[in-house]
Amino acid sequence: MSQQAVASVIGRAAAEPDFMNLLFNDPGKALAGYELDDAEKAMLHGLTPENFDAMSAQLDQRVSKKISDG
Repeated sequence: MSQQAVASVIGRAAAEPDFMNLLFNDPGKALAGYELDDAEKAMLHGLTPENFDAMSAQLDQRVSKKISDG
């Protein structure tokens, strides 16, 4: 699973409210053009406003760890 592709989608959704709405309401359209495997698509299709913040925070922790590990 490519964390970079998922991070790109999550980052865009966090920065662009219109994209976040599209991701929740029409994930197929929102994810068009992203190179995602089936597991990534399934995970992102399952996002809801309730679990988005948790996923975003989890992603932030991974990025922060990578940066500090250098």
